[in-house]
Amino acid sequence: MKYRLLGRVELSDKKKVDLGGAKHRTLLAALLLGANEFRSVDDIAEALWDQDQPKSAHGLVRLYVHQLRKRMGQAGADLLTEPGGYVLRVGRADLDLHVFESETEQARALLAAGDHESAEARFAAALALWREPFTCRTGSPLLDRLHGPCLEDMGLAAVEGLAEAQLALGRWLPLTVRLRPLVDRFPYRERLLGQYMLALHRSGRRVEALQVFHRVRSVLVSELGIEPGKELRALMQGLLSDDTAPYPVGARHVTLAAAG
Repeated sequence: MKYRLLGRVELSDKKKVDLGGAKHRTLLAALLLGANEFRSVDDIAEALWDQDQPKSAHGLVRLYVHQLRKRMGQAGADLLTEPGGYVLRVGRADLDLHVFESETEQARALLAAGDHESAEARFAAALALWREPFTCRTGSPLLDRLHGPCLEDMGLAAVEGLAEAQLALGRWLPLTVRLRPLVDRFPYRERLLGQYMLALHRSGRRVEALQVFHRVRSVLVSELGIEPGKELRALMQGLLSDDTAPYPVGARHVTLAAAG
């Protein structure tokens, strides 16, 4: 039995399992986000209805758990009832989020050891687990708000790790293709932007790289009232002098939250 959280919540046993209604999918998401940990009926009810809980919320949670167990088949035995709540037992290899974490951890160790080829393969395998890149679709606005930013950050950090490996390997053209939509979507992530600029420059597209910097600076100044970080400014100076060798591709990134 395989559980999927990276994108739309799914369950499969050789083929995708019909989870039933939207509430059953949200219930499974709430259990998976706390996999192998106790989830109280109150917590689950909040995930299902947020502040608009019906008077029968606790009874409905128990009904949905019963129905979900039936749809899970044999795996339903791993959904345990405990006083006041439930625990879903999930093996690390059976949940895509856990596999992603393991793959990226190994990839970072390989990157630190200078094995860029193996690190690239590990990061690519981890990112292939995302069916809808860096979105959290649990069916619960509350769960999406609580967990979406963290999952998004994990995915983007893996992209940055992959970019670092590919920059070291000279795979500049495919890197520009991969990063282009992401820098448009996440304009505050300076590490990603710097890697994109560097890949453009090394692909012989220095003018485009300079345009990226000016566009980013305009967004940061107009929307946040700050200048780009020192790493991005250093890269800009390197582009102007046609010398980007010293640029630290592993430099920190500045996110919207950090800027605030």
